[in-house]
Amino acid sequence: MNMRKEKIHKRSVNADTRDDASNRNIADVIKSVYTQRDLRGFDFDHDKDLGMPGEYPFTRGSASRSYAEKPWMIRGYSGFGEAQACNRRYKKLIEFGVDEIVIATDLPTQVGYDSDDIMAKGEVGFAGVAIDTLRDMELLFEEIPLNTIKRISMLGNSYGPIALALFIALGEKQGLKSSEFVVDLQNDVLKEYVARGTYIFPIRDALKMATDVVGYCAEHIPHWYPMTICANHLNAAGAGSTKATAFAMANAICYITELLKKNYGIDEIAPLLTMFLDERSDFFIAISNFRAARKVWAKMMKQKFNARKPESMSLKITAYSHGGETLNEPLNNIARITLAGLAYVLGGVQFLYNASYDEVLGTPSEDAAKIAIRTQQILAHELGIAKVIDPLGGSYLIESLTGQIETQIEKELDKVESFGGAIAAIEKGYYARHLTEGAIKRKSEIDSGKRISVGVNKFKTGSRQPISAFKIDSNTEKIQQQRLHRVKVRRNQKKVTETLEYVREVASRGGNLVVPILEAVRTYTSVGEICTILRETFGEYQSKEYFHPK
Repeated sequence: MNMRKEKIHKRSVNADTRDDASNRNIADVIKSVYTQRDLRGFDFDHDKDLGMPGEYPFTRGSASRSYAEKPWMIRGYSGFGEAQACNRRYKKLIEFGVDEIVIATDLPTQVGYDSDDIMAKGEVGFAGVAIDTLRDMELLFEEIPLNTIKRISMLGNSYGPIALALFIALGEKQGLKSSEFVVDLQNDVLKEYVARGTYIFPIRDALKMATDVVGYCAEHIPHWYPMTICANHLNAAGAGSTKATAFAMANAICYITELLKKNYGIDEIAPLLTMFLDERSDFFIAISNFRAARKVWAKMMKQKFNARKPESMSLKITAYSHGGETLNEPLNNIARITLAGLAYVLGGVQFLYNASYDEVLGTPSEDAAKIAIRTQQILAHELGIAKVIDPLGGSYLIESLTGQIETQIEKELDKVESFGGAIAAIEKGYYARHLTEGAIKRKSEIDSGKRISVGVNKFKTGSRQPISAFKIDSNTEKIQQQRLHRVKVRRNQKKVTETLEYVREVASRGGNLVVPILEAVRTYTSVGEICTILRETFGEYQSKEYFHPK
């Protein structure tokens, strides 16, 4: 099956579109004027609900000095074609001033197929860079020592142990210890089953693999970031920011509970977790959603899991600045992305990357990527935006929205827990129902003009600004397959076979998979070969026809 068709098939679910008043977005009930009375309605208490930056419940930010001490981390998200071509772009991003490179991998890599697999045909290097073996990582970071940038990142949602092992082995090849650089992995597989569709294994085996990564880092590399729990993709799929945040929190509870069963302490693992939050249609809700999420996280860590360390209770937030980018009049996207970035900064983001204005066409051009980075640098260093910590704290509007969102998140968390937790809510179709309803509602609002998109459904000119798309080398698939063939010819096949049997043995007995997979990666065993062993051991996830409980 063509990879893109497979991905679309995986994301398809039946929808029960019954009206549900509880699914109303806060944006639908925002008033035109807010006063002190609105705060009284929530029994707002300055010390309990607001406090100071860096103090429980961390409403005003996770650090006492915030941007006054250092700006957020500026990330560059990029990946296309094969490693050598992508390496040239990474060098440019570093020249432009990014603090972190986030690797976008192609679809075959994301679902565990090598570039020469029939399942990868037509998709190699198309939606990200192809990574088959450690050799690709070496070329991807040729002349880019990992310790010369603040962080290096990869999604790796369904193959977390492999992604982690690739970075550890690459560091070794560069003569670096893991303590000398910092890696960030998304490694959030639960949302794949309802939002993105790049799952591989049955859900409980996938959960174990994801938590293996966190556990390994807790024991061996505690300054790395082995899991970013995502609301972003849930919102993009239709959940809306508040429900998306709640579902992400419920997923976090699932991961944490699994790790506690493995005898890790909450204060060992919680500081390693971050959250990827998102709101793309309302400026003030974007700010308030961050503040509410920090409050809910702090209370959850303290009251539910008995965390003691402030680092466990202070949520670190990643965001991706975008705001309904359009193909019509694409230069308008620069303004949309800038304002989305400003909202996230005012909300207290720690790790931020911007969309590029031409992303609606595909892979961003170098000039567009540069503008995305410069936008963040302007926000960080011009106009005094970063001088004041939580400048909107105390605003009648912001505190009212924060209180409403906090209440809705907690109510939704209780609902998910009533199903038996995140996995049960996924399997029973609860997540899918709300994503589908939200997506239908969002589309209806755009079609009707209720949700305005300038240049698309309002203020239309009938013309489209010419803009050329960045083109991937048409020979990418051939180049990648030839490289993979050379690696397989030159490597020690006996060691490859031995390490794959080691992976199979550890997978069969339920051990932590990072150690055997690291051994396999060091021998230039491919992503596809490792995933084949895991497929043979665990099987593959088969999507189900869901029913949709209220």
